[in-house]
Amino acid sequence: MNSFLVVCLMFTTISAFSQEKQESSLNIEGQIAASTNGKDVFVNFGGPALKFSYPKIAFAWNFMPSVRFHNVKGTTQVTPILGTGLQIYGLKDKRFIVSLPFYYLASNNTWIGTVGIGYVLSKPKK
Repeated sequence: MNSFLVVCLMFTTISAFSQEKQESSLNIEGQIAASTNGKDVFVNFGGPALKFSYPKIAFAWNFMPSVRFHNVKGTTQVTPILGTGLQIYGLKDKRFIVSLPFYYLASNNTWIGTVGIGYVLSKPKK
């Protein structure tokens, strides 16, 4: 897991400095996504992110406040949880998201990876 984070950080740093024209901006963006690991379902809400935008696609490393729905002994429990992971923005003015969040479960001391899709609620900057 640590090597994955290091590789992602190196990729985003190299791609950020390899651009000819450097621009930075601070934007507020609302988004919602749903992801799953096959057993549990997570509803993610956009949190703070480091986002790199290109003409047709954008990438962000995001912290995602989430709600976890999971089955325990035949009943569904709902618990809040914080996730972190990569989001890829694409399709139709970068409004659709492919989300790859990871969550730490303190109860059994493990990280779980999930995959999901989402939508940007705020208007894209043109």
